[in-house]
Amino acid sequence: MRIGEIASRAGVSRDTVRFYERMGLLDEAAQPHLSNNYKEYSPLALRRIALITHAKALGFTLKEIADVIVAWEQDWLAPSKKRLLIQEKMCEVEKKAHSLSILRVALSDALNKVESGCNDEV
Repeated sequence: MRIGEIASRAGVSRDTVRFYERMGLLDEAAQPHLSNNYKEYSPLALRRIALITHAKALGFTLKEIADVIVAWEQDWLAPSKKRLLIQEKMCEVEKKAHSLSILRVALSDALNKVESGCNDEV
């Protein structure tokens, strides 16, 4: 399938497909005809984009995905290693949530001060 079709099926832009290819997240697409620049993407590329999209939705960075995508896809990672990666990501999310909670309280306090006419000037 050509780039427009794979992008449409995967629900991403053509630029995203090209970016993933440049990053090495996708195998370089074949150019079966030397007379044009059309590339042909395999069904594996479509599955890989779906995996990347899913991993991103779970909070993994493209760097993290690139580090393990082939091993994850081919089941080279033991379930225990997969669990560890997911647990580490959960820990990061919990830390971010805690930090955001603290920020929310501070912002709420600042808003209350502004609304009450109180200022911090001495």
